[in-house]
Amino acid sequence: MQNANKPDPSELPSTGKLLKSTALAVVVAAGLLVTIVLPAEYGTDPTRVGSLLGLTEMG
Repeated sequence: MQNANKPDPSELPSTGKLLKSTALAVVVAAGLLVTIVLPAEYGTDPTRVGSLLGLTEMG
């Protein structure tokens, strides 16, 4: 890939946008962990959403 063009710096996302996107991804991942993965895999349902969705029977 020696002939790949470098992107223009104005086309790249800023540090603030990258940090905001990363923080949002962490929040979404934590929410999915608590509401979907814990009830389905381990039978632990701290929010009781898993029992409403029928996920606690899976764990």
